[in-house]
Amino acid sequence: MKYRRYWCVYKQVMPYCKKPNQRIKRLMKIFSVLMSLFLASCISKADQIKIGGLKSALSKLKDGQTEYNFIGITSNGIDCIYFVYENGEFNLEFEAMSEEQLPFIKKLEKFAKFNKLKISVTTYNNTPSYKSDKPAPVLRMETKSTLDNASVWGEKIEAEVFKNDKATIYDVVP
Repeated sequence: MKYRRYWCVYKQVMPYCKKPNQRIKRLMKIFSVLMSLFLASCISKADQIKIGGLKSALSKLKDGQTEYNFIGITSNGIDCIYFVYENGEFNLEFEAMSEEQLPFIKKLEKFAKFNKLKISVTTYNNTPSYKSDKPAPVLRMETKSTLDNASVWGEKIEAEVFKNDKATIYDVVP
């Protein structure tokens, strides 16, 4: 039965192709279109939220409904902050993978110091996209937050450090 459908498609397309080379080219075009459609259906699109939806996304993280023990939000790939859930608390991290992100390490350190947050610089040994002999730095802000407080910290960082507003749309990334 399954093969009958493919044979029907073949029979509909091939009569218009008089030469064997035309048939092969036509089949290759059909195959590439079908593969593109298949691959597009396999790629999952990130959830999108406004900052008001952060609490809901963090709730999924807390309830173990995410692939990892962290999620990130970003509107442009540069303002990506991660919420790490461990030992019943949320902490925030920022990894400078691109050169455009490097200045934000200092801004976030200043923000953390002003808000009396404990910070540490670590790494996950990821290779940054800029020239460096060292792995990408990760600034960790220990907020030891509840769900509500983590959402407030995220909103505050996105507004004060990255100058995003409540209308900004973020991708939720694993």
